[in-house]
Amino acid sequence: MHLSQDEALRFYTIWFPLLYYVNQQQELIPEFPSEYGDASVEPQNAVTLREALWADDSLREGFIAENPANLSADDLALVDSWQHRVTGDFYIFRYLKKHTVLLSSESPMRAFGVHGLVSPIEEIIGPYLPILIKTVLLPFEDRIIYDSLFSSYSIHFGGGYRSSLKDGYNRIQEREGLITTLPPYAERSDPAAEKKHVQEKNKKLLTAFQKELGKAGLSPKMMEEHTAAIAAFAENFLLAQTPPAYLLDTNRAHVEAYMKATSSKANLVSFKRFARFLRDTDRVYYEDAEELLDFLKRQ
Repeated sequence: MHLSQDEALRFYTIWFPLLYYVNQQQELIPEFPSEYGDASVEPQNAVTLREALWADDSLREGFIAENPANLSADDLALVDSWQHRVTGDFYIFRYLKKHTVLLSSESPMRAFGVHGLVSPIEEIIGPYLPILIKTVLLPFEDRIIYDSLFSSYSIHFGGGYRSSLKDGYNRIQEREGLITTLPPYAERSDPAAEKKHVQEKNKKLLTAFQKELGKAGLSPKMMEEHTAAIAAFAENFLLAQTPPAYLLDTNRAHVEAYMKATSSKANLVSFKRFARFLRDTDRVYYEDAEELLDFLKRQ
């Protein structure tokens, strides 16, 4: 779950000249090494230059245009891809074999599969999770790394909060899944692949909906009828949107347009049950679900 030795060396061979260039342009600290390995670096000095870099994209663009470090075209393309960085607070949530899962603290929550640089993130952070950090996620070819710097918050999370993060992660799995490239879903730029991905996520949500109907005591026949009604809505309407919409995106505008487009009125009971399912399982904002339910009650 970290870069190879050669890949890590490539990153730092780019990163140090880039920060050196920032310091040349803005003279923020007394000195910074122009090449990786030239001298030791005070972490706070690196943070100062890094903050200036990400605050002003013209610095990164100037570095690419001038190429003071005589980098290869591939390395400059990598620097150019850093326009797709993601900055913010993240919960280090789970260690997996291939990467570490970071959950964004902003709404809607998103999950990123992130690689370490010279060592796994677990070796730096330790086994006790979750931990809230501030960092910058960067694309590194077909993977995501962080920009070598992060700060952690001294916050203890109780069982209830850890449970809510777990629920949030499960919801993400039902919707877009784990983001492993930046910009998100670059690997699904093919419209057919994107459509297939949405269908897979919708199928998982329909399974959860059907289970919830079973818990409510409905007969197998009614469970199948309600699930089929929502499945038809997902396949015939949401999937035709540009880009294809997930079932978790369902809102009043979608349902209203769908009802107008169909020759016969959609199954109102099915949509009411689905809206309550989304609301009661915290899969959507409460206000959005209530707006949809209010619309359905007036039909």
